[in-house]
Amino acid sequence: MTMFLRRWPLAFVVVTGLLSGCGLPEEEGLTEPVGSTELELTNTCQSLSQHYAFKCATIPVYSSATSSTAIDTIYCGGANVSVRLLKACPSNERFYVEYSRLSGPYEPGWVHRSFIATVN
Repeated sequence: MTMFLRRWPLAFVVVTGLLSGCGLPEEEGLTEPVGSTELELTNTCQSLSQHYAFKCATIPVYSSATSSTAIDTIYCGGANVSVRLLKACPSNERFYVEYSRLSGPYEPGWVHRSFIATVN
């Protein structure tokens, strides 16, 4: 009985801390998945020699930097599509790229910068 009473204050402190919003210590400060190595491209010039990848998303491909009609759509780009930049600097927040699905031929097109990520 005395052992149960000694542990009760510790249990009370832990439960009170969780209920007050403190959370578990290992979860504090995590804002992205552990091991994430992709960084979204900014609206600035990029290196043509860097390795790039598409994010897993539905990606519209345009014929020009200002076109509003997509000429192709890539579904869940990710690892199934290879991409390389053809122009280092974006125009209208789009990069001119070559992309290939599953080791097929490369096709050119303009893709919004938010779908392209650097791979470290």
